[in-house]
Amino acid sequence: MHGPLMSSPVDRTYSFGHWLIDCQRRELRYNNVTVPIGSRAFEILEKLVGSAGLLVTKDDLIGSVWSGLTVEDNTLQVHISAVRKALGEDRNLLKTVSGRGYTLAGTWRSGHLDHPAAAPVTIPADALFSSNLPSIRAPLIGREDSLSELSDVLSAYRAVTLVGPGGIGKTKLAIELARSVAPSFNDSVALVELAALQGAALAASATARALRLASNDKEVTPASIAQAIGTRRLLLVLDNCEHVIEAAAQIASAVLHYCPNVTVLATSREGLRIDGEYVAAVPALSVPGPDMHAPDLLLRASAVQLFVARTRALRASFVAGAEELQKIAAICRRLDGIPLALEFAAARAANLGVDAVLLRLDKRFELLNGGRRDQLPRHQTLRATLDWSYDLLPPAEQNLLCQLAVFPAGFTLDAASAMMDDTLSRSDVIETLFNLVAKSLVSLDPSFEGRWRLLESTRAYALEKLADAGLVEQAARRQAGFLRQIIAPLGDASPAPDDISRFAQEIGNVHAALDWAFSPGGDTALGIELTSGFVPVWMQLLSFVECSTRIEHALAHFSPGFTCVPKLKAQLCVALGFALLNTTGSADRMKAALSIGLALAEELSDLELQLKAVWTLWSYNLNSGQYAAAKDVGERYLEIALRTGNPANEAVGRRLIGAAAHFFGAQEIARRELTLSLDDSAHGLSGGTNLMWFLLNQSVLAKAMLARVLLLQGKIAQSRSLAAECLQDAEREKDKLAIAYALRNAVCPIALMTHDLAAADQAISSLLELVTREGIAFWTSWTSCLKGQLLVLQGNHDDGIALLRSGLKARTENGWLMRNPEFLGSLAEGLLASGEAAQALAAVEEALSISRQGRQLWCLADLLRIKAEVLLANGPSDLSRSELLFAEGLSVAREQQCRFYELKVAAAWARIMAKSNRQQTALDLVGPVSALFDQEIDLPALTFARALAEIPGISLSTYDGDRPASCTCH
Repeated sequence: MHGPLMSSPVDRTYSFGHWLIDCQRRELRYNNVTVPIGSRAFEILEKLVGSAGLLVTKDDLIGSVWSGLTVEDNTLQVHISAVRKALGEDRNLLKTVSGRGYTLAGTWRSGHLDHPAAAPVTIPADALFSSNLPSIRAPLIGREDSLSELSDVLSAYRAVTLVGPGGIGKTKLAIELARSVAPSFNDSVALVELAALQGAALAASATARALRLASNDKEVTPASIAQAIGTRRLLLVLDNCEHVIEAAAQIASAVLHYCPNVTVLATSREGLRIDGEYVAAVPALSVPGPDMHAPDLLLRASAVQLFVARTRALRASFVAGAEELQKIAAICRRLDGIPLALEFAAARAANLGVDAVLLRLDKRFELLNGGRRDQLPRHQTLRATLDWSYDLLPPAEQNLLCQLAVFPAGFTLDAASAMMDDTLSRSDVIETLFNLVAKSLVSLDPSFEGRWRLLESTRAYALEKLADAGLVEQAARRQAGFLRQIIAPLGDASPAPDDISRFAQEIGNVHAALDWAFSPGGDTALGIELTSGFVPVWMQLLSFVECSTRIEHALAHFSPGFTCVPKLKAQLCVALGFALLNTTGSADRMKAALSIGLALAEELSDLELQLKAVWTLWSYNLNSGQYAAAKDVGERYLEIALRTGNPANEAVGRRLIGAAAHFFGAQEIARRELTLSLDDSAHGLSGGTNLMWFLLNQSVLAKAMLARVLLLQGKIAQSRSLAAECLQDAEREKDKLAIAYALRNAVCPIALMTHDLAAADQAISSLLELVTREGIAFWTSWTSCLKGQLLVLQGNHDDGIALLRSGLKARTENGWLMRNPEFLGSLAEGLLASGEAAQALAAVEEALSISRQGRQLWCLADLLRIKAEVLLANGPSDLSRSELLFAEGLSVAREQQCRFYELKVAAAWARIMAKSNRQQTALDLVGPVSALFDQEIDLPALTFARALAEIPGISLSTYDGDRPASCTCH
């Protein structure tokens, strides 16, 4: 229960336990000690305690505390948080009623205190009632959101410290913030500039002068300053506190304790660490990402805006075009969006040009030294700014900062500990690191939990200090040794997705370590071991070009006199073969590397490494359209897999044989092996982790191939269902490569072959979007060919032909012949529909040649059909040749037990027979095979066959076979 209400609310007090709310002095006290709380936060507390424990709605609070103003919920939340922070361990007294409002718990008794009048202090009449903020106002760019948020914070907290590294713009932001909130302090703002002070003892005197208090320097203390201010309303701005941090903290604490109407706004490279303080980190200006190119988007980045504005201020004729904006964006990224560094760079760009600045950023301390003469000395060059911060550090913090500079991609706590070796204990490293974070010299990396980084300029400065001390070699060796320790074991393991994500953060660090290891004075053995260990990460990130380049560089160091663990060379050779398989690298280089790697693996009796080498050879043969060779290699893989005793390896082997058999034309063998492969999925074939570094979910691959086999065997409904299932599996695992594979090899082709053009269009669009977004360059030729097939079927022959030709050209140049006969067949149909019979014949002849040479026999029957229809375009004289081709196509389809193509060839031939009044013969040809398909299946060939059987005297003009509508036969 609350006590009885008093008649004079302004004089009222409320007490509960150790707490006292003094409405006259507007103070919150705990055990009679003032607790800092902002003015509006106090008004919220006053409103809640006056409600006698009843609910106060959000609208009531906003209407009472911000009367007449439009306020968002976020502003109220900031102030509620401030009240809770002030209540400390009793923060639960302030209760939230979800969606409605707040109550203040506890038995608060109302009362009244008589406050004696404050003793008079002799001060100038105008003191504390005017502002000493500078009148010159340069435009503040990119800080609109910060100003708005901090304005709310200043009304919620009585002590706010803006922290950040040198040059981030703390002072400018604080002055502009003070200017914007000055009216709420009756324009009474005192700016205390501490930067030029030579010692902490002068801080109190500087504060007194800013307040225009006449006194002897020796007599000024934090307490005397607080006494002089008394109950007056004031915003006290303490600027640049870091070098006098203890004295600044004492002044702020005294003022907050004794002066209930004063708010302190401080700037420093670290917080004051006083009671009730709200520490706000000043962010860098926003910079455009490396993939952002549109000029209007680049100009939305505040870092770019500042650079352009400052350059134009020094050179009025400066105009940033699209190309120049790209370079400015790169400068902004290199300088981390730090305003002071950007102003230096802009000053140089006004004289030297943007190109020159970008080229010389590696020597930034020589370049960025053109600060304004009216700035503080430490802000006139970038080096001076960093000197100021560095010189304030104790030796242990200086040492750790320099050691951490060898990590260009950021670092973990383990990395920091490793760099200090035995110099500091882990607990000392933690404390020292957190001190550097508090002083804004080390930043928490927002991209990954538990990582920190140095701003690029800070890192460059620390590297210079490291070089001056002659410690670069030692630091580089420690960094490389640490990375080897955590990464080398990956070479023999199958990293989990979380491991890949974690180690991907180290790519920049690995680059630096490898560059050092293979340099004169480095450690070649360490570099080779680190390269081998990092291979799985490059593989999973699809960084095949970088992977092959780094491996070849490592292998070049295996000189005759060099000794290294034999397995490392075998691992590197096999990995090189796989990396080259997935780039446009030479097939000869790939096979040479695999040959060496496989021979070494056999010498070492390393079955797992042999499997990797043989799998890569299988993949090469499959992608190059050599299906007979692929089948042989698949059988070799299975033989090794069985020796490992690992069911997952056996499952992969059966998938390899099944896939090769499918394209080879042995559909029954393919179905048996793929089904066996999927039966083994319970032993680890399916799931989110990838087997070795084969990259793709093996179960998805097996299902995609089996869906194709089922289609050719005429089981269309099962085929469509399994294709959809394998895509769902890939999407559930969020495996982007598996999604692309399922679309490319199952969903898209099955929709095209069954004339489900709407589904095909959607699936191809999804594949194209994925391939483009993820930059899977070696699959772009697939999307071109698939889209070309779709356009031909839709009747857009010219565009379809163009896409098929460009896709086939790219595939041939890169040695990828897999499914090229199928695409050439579609090209021939498109050319025939466009009246280009001669070109159509050349295309189908090429398709048949490739098919027979590489034993790509799975679509041979359909290619024979297409050639027969192309010949018919020449007139009745080629009818007998065409019928021979139809007959051969039927024979091939039946031999392969390929009911889908048997139906397609039979329907095309039957249509020719029906045109020459041989309807019964036509029905005898197509009827039996069409009866093997489910009645609900809708295919053009089935429609024709059923019409032929059911409708006497059928007009064949409405049926166009499986070719574009404009294609006619004579």
